[in-house]
Amino acid sequence: MSTAPSPHTRKLAIGAIAVLVVLLMLPNLLWLWLGSSTTLWVDALVIPTTLLLALFALFGNRPWIACVLMAPFAMLAPLEAFYIGTYHRPTFAAILATIATTNSRELREYLGDMMLPLLVLCLVAGLLVALLAARWSRRSQLRWRPAVRIGALALAIAIPLGFGIVAGVTATGTRAARLQSGEQKESSLADEIQYGYPFGMFQRLAEYHRLWKGMREDASRLDTFRFHTHRVASFGQRQVYVLVIGEASRRANWQLFGYDRATNPELTQVRNLVPLPNLDSSWPESITAIPMILTRKPADDTEYAWWKEASILRAMQEAGFETWWISNQMPIGKYDSPVSTYAFEAQHDEFLNHVSWSAPGSYDADLLQPLLDALHGSNGDLFIVLHMMGSHQSYDYRYPEAYKHFRPAESDPAGGIPAREQSRNSYDNSILYSDHVLASIISILRDSGAVTALWYESDHGETLPTPNCTAQGHGHGTHAEYEISALSWYSDAYASAFPTRVAALRANAGKRLMSEDTFESMIDMAGLDFPGHDRTWSVFSPTWRYRPRIVNRPSQIDIDHARFDKYCGMVHPLHG
Repeated sequence: MSTAPSPHTRKLAIGAIAVLVVLLMLPNLLWLWLGSSTTLWVDALVIPTTLLLALFALFGNRPWIACVLMAPFAMLAPLEAFYIGTYHRPTFAAILATIATTNSRELREYLGDMMLPLLVLCLVAGLLVALLAARWSRRSQLRWRPAVRIGALALAIAIPLGFGIVAGVTATGTRAARLQSGEQKESSLADEIQYGYPFGMFQRLAEYHRLWKGMREDASRLDTFRFHTHRVASFGQRQVYVLVIGEASRRANWQLFGYDRATNPELTQVRNLVPLPNLDSSWPESITAIPMILTRKPADDTEYAWWKEASILRAMQEAGFETWWISNQMPIGKYDSPVSTYAFEAQHDEFLNHVSWSAPGSYDADLLQPLLDALHGSNGDLFIVLHMMGSHQSYDYRYPEAYKHFRPAESDPAGGIPAREQSRNSYDNSILYSDHVLASIISILRDSGAVTALWYESDHGETLPTPNCTAQGHGHGTHAEYEISALSWYSDAYASAFPTRVAALRANAGKRLMSEDTFESMIDMAGLDFPGHDRTWSVFSPTWRYRPRIVNRPSQIDIDHARFDKYCGMVHPLHG
């Protein structure tokens, strides 16, 4: 004979469900509190609340099922809240990929020894709340009253319809135009689900799966490619070579290349540093520029980011180097996935950015500890790629407060100066910080005691506003977007081991170089060879020779025989 559920159990069930709902809404409420958008209340409050109401109303006769379905999200809610509290925005697909590539050591470094146990405790507590709510709801046979359940479902349907009706009524134009406006509002609400918690996680996971799967499929197409690389000389000392890929760093704002501001106070004091004052990029955006650095892809090949050959990482690994890719950018995304196609050729990969380029908080000095870990974690020869955030917009996000030297910056009150001067100050601060990071990388390599050398090259430059030009960023096709910062550095041990290569580097450093030269140059820098290796592309070879420097956008143009307009410096054919 069954016994009726006790009132006490019923109260426990209702209380546990209330706690569960608050826990599930915690990330949204935190986002609403910290965010600054005037429409944030829709994404963070109205949509998640409506969907939770619909879920519990749908399972009104068995609310314990809704509790079980929400259990994984209750467990993860503290983690989402922690992320929002740190970066003032929800997670997204690329962040899920970063988490997927994070190992336990990186997690400890990111959270700290004290925070990690506390966060684990919160995750367990969140799961426990959901499971207890489910258990007590089932034991108490908790039910919604039919009228309340129908009313809740009606309300959940009416709220999004109401947004569409209001949008249609307040729109101007014909009846068809107003109807279209209402439909567009309904469609936008469906898209905005992805920003809220917990239901937005489904869209984020689906986007993560789509992007990750596509990137890995592209990477697998290169699995069978081989350069058949080998070393041309061997000696007993360890070798470590590093490629640093910069971001949006134009050489016009580098003290090393004649800029009138002290943006390179540390690098100007570094011995064995070889600036490359005339190395240009072929493309004004990362997605097409970075493959030019990593592979033998020709400048006049306009096939997006794809190239039929593997990257320098594969060539180095074939020659016995342990390969690393350590990035302060995202592993997946519209502009990131093509780069990760090559990044995942490395034997070890670490993606450190937990916030992306659209928010502050991930600085390039984060690359230093993983570099040290790679050096100390192996006694073998290493080839390491470090991918910086550099000077990507917004510039004030790229450096910590201690490097806000040129003021007022974009985040400061204007103080009566034009906004373009604030942009210049912020951009120069980002260069100042990159100077520190690069000098620190070189210091680490110098202290390693290995035969070591470094090649730094920005993917593209940047357009800054002037009195004659309001354009800013990259992708426009101005000469400042092709004229990049680039340099090389070598240790004393490297100079002793490869004196001919050092002499060739110094002899070729001032010549008109291109990102097309990078692959073959790094092959020579590391003392390697392979069938088809062409040393006329290598600045470490006395046989290097000049070729027309083709840039792309808006059309293919030889930048050495081009004209720049007087406004933004757009690159145009010399005649035409």
